[in-house]
Amino acid sequence: MKNNATRTIRSEEITIDVRICAALAANRSGEVYLAAIAPDMELTVITLDEAPGILPCFEEDDACLNLSNTSLLLCYNPAQVLKMGGKHYLTGPVILAHTNMDGEVISLTIDEVYLFQKYLESHSITLMADDQKLPCICID
Repeated sequence: MKNNATRTIRSEEITIDVRICAALAANRSGEVYLAAIAPDMELTVITLDEAPGILPCFEEDDACLNLSNTSLLLCYNPAQVLKMGGKHYLTGPVILAHTNMDGEVISLTIDEVYLFQKYLESHSITLMADDQKLPCICID
């Protein structure tokens, strides 16, 4: 039997793990799926119930940034924003959520995860301080 755990789908420079595709495609139970990424975690799909374990103040004190021309929200802890050189960098975990017209969080689609991956590709940066690498997302 072949192990497909590390297979990915590639399109240009965008890579999405097939486990993400499978989780979103198999969503027939009505579970709400979000995407999460952190400096110590690759992009992954999580359930709404798992969000507070990654971002403890999810849906409480988080700030959210709306991705241009979408109903996607990039949620983060405002205390984990680094301002340097006139730009703002997210240094902690980030959760991508999709909201409907009523402002309710609904499940992401694979297309939305792809849009988020494209956003990360163009906004991710690694800052260096005292020989330490700090992966960040520039939000300016």
